[in-house]
Amino acid sequence: MNKKKKLLIIIPIIFILLFLALRPLGSQYDSEIEQVIDLENQHLSDQGEVELKRKNANFYVYADGGYVQIRYDDANGEERQAVYEELDGGTYERHDEMPEGARNLTREYEEENR
Repeated sequence: MNKKKKLLIIIPIIFILLFLALRPLGSQYDSEIEQVIDLENQHLSDQGEVELKRKNANFYVYADGGYVQIRYDDANGEERQAVYEELDGGTYERHDEMPEGARNLTREYEEENR
């Protein structure tokens, strides 16, 4: 094989590898984040507020998905937050702020969309 043909094969492979290496690591927490969005939307609908979308919120994950903090602006432009704590069975409990026993946890993932 001549040099041009080798380059035509090697260059696309390099781009694919770079793309895969530079992907966000948050995909490992996608299911937790999606579940938290659904739960927060249920909470908001009980209050008659607008539906929240992932692209309009920031997410912070702690303890391997054991706590997911969500921050977003409400309809009045004021920042709101909630922390969802994973319970046994994969369900989450909503808190208005980080529970006392979890305040010193290290953030493992952040996704800032707003």
